[in-house]
Amino acid sequence: MAGLIIKNLSKIYEIESKKIHALNNINLTIPDGSFVTIVGKSGCGKTTLLKLLCGLEDKTCGTIDYTHTNNSDNNRISIVFQEPRLMPWLTVEENMAFSLINCKDKNNVSQKVSTYLKLLGLYNFRKAYPSQISGGMAQRTSLGRTLCYEPQIILMDEPLGALDAFNRKKLQNELINIFLKCGKTIIFVTHDIEEAICLGQKIVVMDRGSIIKEIPVSMDYYRDTSSLEFFHHKNQVLNILNKFLEEEQHEFL
Repeated sequence: MAGLIIKNLSKIYEIESKKIHALNNINLTIPDGSFVTIVGKSGCGKTTLLKLLCGLEDKTCGTIDYTHTNNSDNNRISIVFQEPRLMPWLTVEENMAFSLINCKDKNNVSQKVSTYLKLLGLYNFRKAYPSQISGGMAQRTSLGRTLCYEPQIILMDEPLGALDAFNRKKLQNELINIFLKCGKTIIFVTHDIEEAICLGQKIVVMDRGSIIKEIPVSMDYYRDTSSLEFFHHKNQVLNILNKFLEEEQHEFL
């Protein structure tokens, strides 16, 4: 199993000869089989961090260490975006099987796809096309495609942001089910503080390209959003973000 140790990670973009520090000296340890949520306002560096972790962007400096294994197959990382990005000419089951396109054992492919279709409640819709299913089902199909690939680390970039409140809560619970059953390491980016608390065993709060606080959450799943402990965590995150917002406003005065 692979965890993550991130040391002194920075990313600088050059735009019209100006240097933009998207990430500043990030240091973060993510244990094996843990669920970590990253929260912060838009532009704070959350998505940039995910892109560096999965190799979609090159880092400026620093290291990303996928620990505890010398076998690269166990270091596989996959990312789920906000949009499902399904292929409209393929059915639900074909979209999910696409991540296994290089697998020659067709029986194995069929078994994996069937397993995740059932786990995600999509089995009865396996022959449907993306245009024939709801947004929530499309996002579950996207997640199923990722799970079929069997990565040890799953990165999620605001995957529930476009859903209505009912489907968002339903998918949050399904994601917790998957985490508890499959034991994957999940790194989940969101701008929704309550979502971060509902899902994360640790909340990483970011602002202006830096990690400003790591908050452990010891509450059992599934979490009561009306409990005092939940309210305490929410206030803790809000107070941290408000403090940095006030400091930012003073800089412009």
